[in-house]
Amino acid sequence: MSHDASATWSGFNYQGKVALYHTLTFINQKLDEDMNFEFSGYELILENHEDFDIKGPDGFISFHQVKAINDSAFNRYEDALFAMLLQLDSPDNASVIGYLHTWKDLKWRPKVNFDQKLRDILKKVIDNHNDDPDKSDICKTFIKSTGDKKTVKILKQAKEKDKRLVDIDSTQLIFTQAYESTDDECVVNRVKQYDYDGSLACGIDVIDAKVKNAITNLNIVHGNPLDGDDESLDKIFCALLAKLDENVILKHSESSVLNKNPIPFVEIIDIVTDQRIRDSSDTYLASRFKLKFIDAFENYLSDEDLCPADIAESYSNNESNLNPVMRILLRSSANELWSHYLKLNPHIAMDTSNTMDKAIDININDLRQYLFLIFSEISEQIFIHDDKKQRVFYQNGKEKYLPTTIGDLTNKYLVTEIMKNSHAIPSLFEMTAMVTGYKHANEIESFSEEYSKITDINVRDSYDGEPPEEGEKINQIYGDIRLIKLSTAIEEINDA
Repeated sequence: MSHDASATWSGFNYQGKVALYHTLTFINQKLDEDMNFEFSGYELILENHEDFDIKGPDGFISFHQVKAINDSAFNRYEDALFAMLLQLDSPDNASVIGYLHTWKDLKWRPKVNFDQKLRDILKKVIDNHNDDPDKSDICKTFIKSTGDKKTVKILKQAKEKDKRLVDIDSTQLIFTQAYESTDDECVVNRVKQYDYDGSLACGIDVIDAKVKNAITNLNIVHGNPLDGDDESLDKIFCALLAKLDENVILKHSESSVLNKNPIPFVEIIDIVTDQRIRDSSDTYLASRFKLKFIDAFENYLSDEDLCPADIAESYSNNESNLNPVMRILLRSSANELWSHYLKLNPHIAMDTSNTMDKAIDININDLRQYLFLIFSEISEQIFIHDDKKQRVFYQNGKEKYLPTTIGDLTNKYLVTEIMKNSHAIPSLFEMTAMVTGYKHANEIESFSEEYSKITDINVRDSYDGEPPEEGEKINQIYGDIRLIKLSTAIEEINDA
């Protein structure tokens, strides 16, 4: 079954870090057993059967489903587990182990073993068919239809891969056999919760440390101890994430879905132990920025005060307003994401060579507080991505709304900072409104009004080098553009 993790995947996010942690842990365990272990033929494959797979010289070893959901309720994970059970029950995967990785410890009542909960998932499908064979999920699997519920969609995907699922009777029989089997290698015994050193969950606040610890251990084994060199450790960490990120971007740019683009273990080991990585700077800076950006987004998803659980769940299921815009941003390279970020921050000057470094720690809270909120609440139907200008915005008729990280700023300060910022002019040109998620913001009806009150800024002097040719557009832009609250933007769009 081809797994689509497009809603959440980037090499820098939780899934990528979990993939690295498991791969590095696997490598360290093999080296502990045999210092001369040969890793030729071992590969990490992203977005294949599950979020990531591990393959050895003789075939697949394990499939890994990573659920970045801020929820402990078992039923939130049943669809993912159901899909994994179907994959592992296929004769092609009879020796493969499946793992579920979660942010939170799973909870359920009554307290029974995990394998029994897996059997219950299968039993629901069996009972659903026995109760009404003509309208069951199994029956619908073999009928052309649209708007199917998740269980039916998963069954239809499985049918395309598992040649045993030829009709209703054969499918019912396979489910019954899987449910009743007590063999040690039966499918319910091959799906497990991933064990993080005694814990069956790993929060987003601790996964970085676990990956870095695995990096440290691998360097010790190779005789290249980092000896408390945090900057070198951070560079290796970002280089590994960038390797995964490049792989994800390449996979989504490939015309053929058959190209798995595996990452050999030997390449991962080379990055961890390459002394030159510790001295790198340019690529590291861009990677560190993307890491911080995605960390901010994942923290937004896990903060129920900012992002309700149903929105986080919808995002995970690829069904929310967040999906189209975050898909664009997460699949952008680190340098491309930086270019997008500039457009979303017209009030922050980032025009010198060291501004990317400063931006890593600036304005991150405003991403969580305002920008992601805008993305989640404005309908994806009007979302536009201008690839040439690397800009995302919303359009309704002739009105163009630019989502921003602008928060609680006074009018004068806001206009002053925008006028100081050389990239603001081309970023805002053709926009009719900037949108803020700040609920109590005062709307600025006319930037020119505010600008006329400022006497200590000469626009032409605020640029490094020659001012842009479209400098004469300043009066037009700041005479027309508005800063409006998210609620106002939604109201205008809905009333149009």
